[in-house]
Amino acid sequence: MGLQVHSWDSYALLLFLLLCQARWAQEDHLDYKDDKAAWDVQAKEGFRGFVGKKGNPGLSNEITGPRGFAGEEGEQGERGQEGSPGLPGGVGNPNKPGTMGLAGAPGAPGKTGIKGEDGASGYGLPGEKGVKGNRGLPGDFGRKGSKGQKGQALLPPCELIDYIRKHSRKPKCPLYPTELVFALDISRTLTPETFELMRRIMIDIVSEARIRDSNCPVGVRVAVVSYNLVTHHLIRFSEFHNKNKLLEALKSISYQRSSSGRDTGGVMRFIARNVFKRTLQGPHVRKIAMVFSHGPAIDASSVKQAVLEMSAEEVLPVVIAFENTPHISQAFLVLNVHGEHYNEALQRLQVCTLCYDMCKPDAFCEHPRPSLPREYIDAAFILDSSQKISGAEFEQIKDFMSKAVTAFNISLDPETSVVGDRIAVVSHALPDFKAGIGKRPVKKEFDFVTYSSKDRIRRHIEESLQQLNGEAAVGSAMQWTIANIFSAAPNPRPRKVIIIISAGKTSQWDKGILNKISLQAKCQGYALLVISVGKSYDRNELEELASTPLEEHLVQLGRIHKPELDYVMRFLKPFVRFLRSENNYPPEELKAKCSRLLFHG
Repeated sequence: MGLQVHSWDSYALLLFLLLCQARWAQEDHLDYKDDKAAWDVQAKEGFRGFVGKKGNPGLSNEITGPRGFAGEEGEQGERGQEGSPGLPGGVGNPNKPGTMGLAGAPGAPGKTGIKGEDGASGYGLPGEKGVKGNRGLPGDFGRKGSKGQKGQALLPPCELIDYIRKHSRKPKCPLYPTELVFALDISRTLTPETFELMRRIMIDIVSEARIRDSNCPVGVRVAVVSYNLVTHHLIRFSEFHNKNKLLEALKSISYQRSSSGRDTGGVMRFIARNVFKRTLQGPHVRKIAMVFSHGPAIDASSVKQAVLEMSAEEVLPVVIAFENTPHISQAFLVLNVHGEHYNEALQRLQVCTLCYDMCKPDAFCEHPRPSLPREYIDAAFILDSSQKISGAEFEQIKDFMSKAVTAFNISLDPETSVVGDRIAVVSHALPDFKAGIGKRPVKKEFDFVTYSSKDRIRRHIEESLQQLNGEAAVGSAMQWTIANIFSAAPNPRPRKVIIIISAGKTSQWDKGILNKISLQAKCQGYALLVISVGKSYDRNELEELASTPLEEHLVQLGRIHKPELDYVMRFLKPFVRFLRSENNYPPEELKAKCSRLLFHG
């Protein structure tokens, strides 16, 4: 054969052709035998005819040829659909790990890990200065520093003032920076004539005074209020800095009269609390309240409270009276004005009040204080020395107590004499003290007969008084003090007062004792003055503890600070003076309750 085979594909094709030729030859042979038989019947054999049409495929003879060679690789088809999950497999060998399963879905984010350590500092040039950030929140207050040493004045105050005067122009009235308030009585008994007299006196006083016309603390500022049972502002300190405009404003105040009575003590308390609330501060600033009145005060207790508050606020009250004022005359300086003849009273008012020279007082201004009944006092201080108070605050309270001694006339012979006041001091509570376990709740610093001079008492307070840092036990301390200080002292004084300095609520286990002993003490004639310091207090507890009225027996200080403690000192002096002159203990409203207490034992 002349074909040349060059590849396996060529061999496959050649084999296929040979098989086909053999098939065709077989078919032709069968056809020929059939035709020949036909021709033999009809005639002799002729020439061979043309090839007939291709017959139908023959029956399969189940014979397969050899397997052909693999064809060329086709192009990759599209990805089919994902099949269904298979059935779960059988239990694996427990001794060997199974095959790794398919990856699960991503889990939730884990918690933030611990911050790693700072990396090593990099290299590079410093960047540009950034923009200034927002202002941060204020930081915590720092600790209070220790008290500094007292400075040394080059000259005493009066010598310094005298030096300034010698090198200045002639002084004008007032000599010191002054805040002046006029209070006009417009109660139901006011007449047009009396009103006109009040207005003329105001105008005359302002006309002769130097009015403060700038922020320089020189001269006087003026405010005006009117009052009956309530008080109303007419002119405020900040309204006028020009004398002519102020005088015009005073002239324009018109006559008005109410249908109610007058509360002279109430207007004084209003002035002390509200009108003088924001005024110039300084060691030589004077605050004067000139109160016009044309009749007696309706409430003597209100006048007494006004005395205490005006003294504490360093306000000098002067009453210009057109009628008799019995309660007021016992407590304040009163200038009586009769009709149109007020020039002498006005001169005294200017020289001794508005133009008064503290360094060179005029003999014309000396006037005897009204004589009051004089009784001596046994006073016991019960000091809160518990852990509720800091060491620095405790030192401030010691300083206050040392000054408070000066309000009393200490007996020179406290054990045998009946003349003079006596003082005792106890502090509470000792560490580990609990009610009912037999220990003494207080430390007795000294009793009524220990010291016979103010200096020795003050020295003990300043040098020997130490903080105990126990739990507060006011009730137990009062109970012990009455039984062991007052009851044990010889020659008891007619007046008895317990001054309680409280830094917060008493302990829970002491409350029952406190409620019981405070009522017993009041019924036995003790005056209970409560000085509450700090912000941790129980208002109901303080009001149950203090005597009534509360305005005279309860002083609350927001913080333990020298100005606040000086306020209490100025409150204490008139309190002691009133205590000597009158005995309102127990008060009338408590006497029925005290009778029941005595009856039931």
